[in-house]
Amino acid sequence: MSAITLEEMDYGQKRINSTKLKTEQSPPYARQVEPSHFPQEFLLNESPTYDLHQPFNKPNSYDVREILVNMDLYVSESDHFMIKLRDIFKNYIHTYKEAETANAWLKSPNMQYWDQQLNFAMWATTTGCGVSIHDHLYNENIPAQIRSFFRFHVYFMTRRILNQLGCPLPDDTDVFDLNNNVFNEVEYHKICDEFGVDYNTDFRFSYDPSGNNGIGIGYQWYGGAAHIKHIQRKYQGSMLQIPDAEDEARRSYKWYKFQNADYRPYNYFILKNSAGFTQAGLGRLNRSIEAYIYCVLGSQADTRVSIVDSGGGAQETRQKMKALLEDEIRGINEDDSIPRYQNVINSTRVKLDLAISPSLWLLPSKMIINLNTNVAGYNNFLQQATENMKFGYNNINNEVKKPALEKMEGHTDPIKRAARRPVLRSTLQRSPLPAVGRLAGLDAHGQDGPEVLPAVLEAPEHDILHEYATLGTLVGAILLTYLFI
Repeated sequence: MSAITLEEMDYGQKRINSTKLKTEQSPPYARQVEPSHFPQEFLLNESPTYDLHQPFNKPNSYDVREILVNMDLYVSESDHFMIKLRDIFKNYIHTYKEAETANAWLKSPNMQYWDQQLNFAMWATTTGCGVSIHDHLYNENIPAQIRSFFRFHVYFMTRRILNQLGCPLPDDTDVFDLNNNVFNEVEYHKICDEFGVDYNTDFRFSYDPSGNNGIGIGYQWYGGAAHIKHIQRKYQGSMLQIPDAEDEARRSYKWYKFQNADYRPYNYFILKNSAGFTQAGLGRLNRSIEAYIYCVLGSQADTRVSIVDSGGGAQETRQKMKALLEDEIRGINEDDSIPRYQNVINSTRVKLDLAISPSLWLLPSKMIINLNTNVAGYNNFLQQATENMKFGYNNINNEVKKPALEKMEGHTDPIKRAARRPVLRSTLQRSPLPAVGRLAGLDAHGQDGPEVLPAVLEAPEHDILHEYATLGTLVGAILLTYLFI
């Protein structure tokens, strides 16, 4: 383990003095988590104190882009799958060829710049929520399913905040602008109020080794288009362009451009060590849990194929998950997020038994569709974690659902048998519930209701008609008997 001495560095409005840090390979600073209680970094902290910027540590031992864009999600202790998501961590490097644009960036924070929009969204999703690199995203000492959820949360909520701000993404080539990207200032103020941060907070990444407060390293031209070199030299507020052919004598050593080094600045707005979740963070985390369960389980409920299989059906399921994720990011049918969360849990017959923090939704420790038709699912009476639970897996919600309709072997009364028949498929098709989530145990509003076994729904209509025909014959025979007596 080596010590790294940091030079004094300027972060816009904040200066961090020279200090020493200890670093190690990923996962750094991972704390041991006792399974018998909730550690502090997984509890609500009413008044946490988190710095806006994190110390610059070069080289990084991590880059969240690697774990968020190519996401490895564990849906049980050992079952996992890879999914490639839309890359938002690109095209953030500025190049300044005119003093006017360089001076504008240096003058003051401005959310019209894409890199500041991305830094703000990453800060809100992580530091603003109390989610950290070491305790949540890279911690090998917590259950893999929980670590996977936090990685999903960071990607999903960052995208969701950018969507709320109305910011085009780098691959929205027709409308994206690195230096003047669209954003909704009213929504920006709402999010700032939610997380208790001032509207004028500086989200520029201001460190560069040349001491130019963020505009980067100076490049000099010295006699030909192919002869450009970079020099770590102080920017003086002006810049000379490459002279034209008539100015041949004065070409030597003219400033050509300043450019940011690729230090992946979004990483430095992510909390390194957590002292607990914020109040705003609990709300955002619960929304991420709803989306996570809906995307992973809802895709399997739609295709009826496990997301961890190796065949083409699993690929289709993962593509469906990506489509559901984009819908969740855009907030389509936002008011139905809780019923959707509950519905897919029932339709995939999983059990809620994984606790992250008191008052947060429980997750299934096994997020794989249960295709055993002999199991109707679990009642899942407990849906939110409580303080008397333990962090991670809990032996709870073990009660299996009992079918509302039981076989009546040997029963010969056709009237009672007909009365116990379920409604026919033609009636069920008029149910207001969507295909994903039309499940036993919930009515159209997501409330407890009568349970119906899927196997019984296939009862052919002519069987019931046959029962009534038999009954009519029997009654007629009894009446004729009385007449002759």
